[in-house]
Amino acid sequence: MSLQALIRRRQRALFDAWVRDPLVQVQVEHPEALGRLVFLDDFDEDVQTGKAGRSSLKNVAIVQKPGNADENASVWVRAGYSSYQKAWLRFVEQVYGIKAAPSDLAGYNIDHLLNKARSPNKAGFVRIEAINDAVNQAWGGLFERAASNPEFSANQNRLRRTMSWIIAAKLMDQPPPRGPNDQQGIARLVQFFNQNGLAADNPQRGLTDMLQFAYKFQLT
Repeated sequence: MSLQALIRRRQRALFDAWVRDPLVQVQVEHPEALGRLVFLDDFDEDVQTGKAGRSSLKNVAIVQKPGNADENASVWVRAGYSSYQKAWLRFVEQVYGIKAAPSDLAGYNIDHLLNKARSPNKAGFVRIEAINDAVNQAWGGLFERAASNPEFSANQNRLRRTMSWIIAAKLMDQPPPRGPNDQQGIARLVQFFNQNGLAADNPQRGLTDMLQFAYKFQLT
């Protein structure tokens, strides 16, 4: 199996998990909380939280349990930790037996699913995954820059975060709207979510609310 195929499988597995349960976590306060928060519905003694290679658990943690690794294994890093690309590559080698180099990631970034700037004092542990490079850059330059405004109280206090419409879109290679008034861009995303089992969750409202909230400091 190629690294590119593995990336796509992991993206789909995480997206599908979020479709089933909107409480999928992307940030926690400490590795000790990972097992129970990652496996909310089926936590048991088989869940293990361990190191990635020689990295300290103070910086990198792998949480997993037996079964399909695409669904049951993930890697998390302290928001202030800088070697997160290496951590993801170690995770892939340790869990899948695939030894890869940074050059094998052409077209992808290894990135925090929640912008690390949104973690209070960069103390939280954030899940990392491979994201399409161009899509990741587009979201980073638009929504994430606005959402990381330190004026937001959540960016000062919240060490537990769940996956959002925005994170799901980025994960699934969907580029961002230009802002909360880009109706065509929002409609494109709404159509994507509707086609992927989320019509009943009102993606139109969810996306519009998130965009308006994130941009409110730029619009005033």
